[in-house]
Amino acid sequence: MSGLAAAWLLTVAVEVPCVAAMFPGQRVRMAVACALGTSVTNLAMNALLPMALGTGAAFLVAGELGSVLAEALLYAAVGRPPDLARALAASALANGASFAAGLLLLPRW
Repeated sequence: MSGLAAAWLLTVAVEVPCVAAMFPGQRVRMAVACALGTSVTNLAMNALLPMALGTGAAFLVAGELGSVLAEALLYAAVGRPPDLARALAASALANGASFAAGLLLLPRW
């Protein structure tokens, strides 16, 4: 399995349950939104951003902050009622958890 595929799979596997748990009563809707949104941000971060910023600290900071914000906006738009504070908390929790899981489980690629 390629590094990109492994990073994507681990990210989706970790983030979807985190986001779903933050939105009781709408877990399925938010899980689907998370799977789609996280797929886009993860693949953009790991496939496109290194070409623009390299693979150092700038890449990680820009990628993670961009992912948190983009995914939070998606969750706020999809959630009923829209709740930006909950969306930001869910996105930060999910992205932090997947980042930590990646550090622990994925070799550097």
